[in-house]
Amino acid sequence: MHLHISHNDLDGVGCGILIKKYLKNVNTLYLNYNDVDQALEEESGGYDGVIITDVSPSKRAYESVLGETEITFIDHHPTSSWLKGNHGVVHDTTKSATKLTYEWLEAQGYDVSPYADFVDCVNDFDMWHMKRTDSLQMNILFMKLGIDRFEARFLAVPSAEFGESETLIIEIEEDRRDRYIRNSAKSGFQFTDTQGRSAYAVFCEEYNSEVGNYITNELGVDYVVIVNAQKKKVSLRSIPEVDVAEIAVRNGGGGHKNAAGFSVDFGFGMKCLLRDMGVFE
Repeated sequence: MHLHISHNDLDGVGCGILIKKYLKNVNTLYLNYNDVDQALEEESGGYDGVIITDVSPSKRAYESVLGETEITFIDHHPTSSWLKGNHGVVHDTTKSATKLTYEWLEAQGYDVSPYADFVDCVNDFDMWHMKRTDSLQMNILFMKLGIDRFEARFLAVPSAEFGESETLIIEIEEDRRDRYIRNSAKSGFQFTDTQGRSAYAVFCEEYNSEVGNYITNELGVDYVVIVNAQKKKVSLRSIPEVDVAEIAVRNGGGGHKNAAGFSVDFGFGMKCLLRDMGVFE
């Protein structure tokens, strides 16, 4: 049996669907960036090999298990480019991890063609090409179904064409999403960062890419800091000329030049608020 570690977003779960469908005997963990090192070091023992997709471990964690188990690494984030050249590493920043996993399985002789349209749809969303009208809708379906139901649906039916009930779910959610994006954009504030770049900070718990894209277009800022207080995550979205991955890496996270993020362990001023309210010392 293999251990499969993947990101817990649409692209990471796309990898998981392909790996489970064709390699069968696999235990998959869907994780945030910050949880990869611990999982690799504590969970990889006893498996025939480890497959890591759409996330990357630190160099320390990678080298701690290297030689003890066979590692296959498939990723497209610039922050993991230091792994290029190592045995078992597939790394290409021009394609989603789902598409790289598809091509990796195809090169091993698997007939992955039933998933070609699904993979193209995930790639269109994750790489933000937006050449397909249904790639945003695919991410909506992923968010509404959750990982387990979404995975089960596409393990059973590879087609990216939505069924009647899925279309209804998407239409209802699209109306709510549009209102949510507009209201979220009104709740933040604009500032100039330490490098003189214009930025906008906002609390938001979903639709990070759509909210980031809306705010950069409507307000003309260089990048957006999207704070999910409930999950203690910070997402960063930027215009093409601005690299926010360096901010994410500096704070223990990772990602792409224009879409990155990291986790935090502070309370977003909750204790200060309670003190101001006179109910906490």
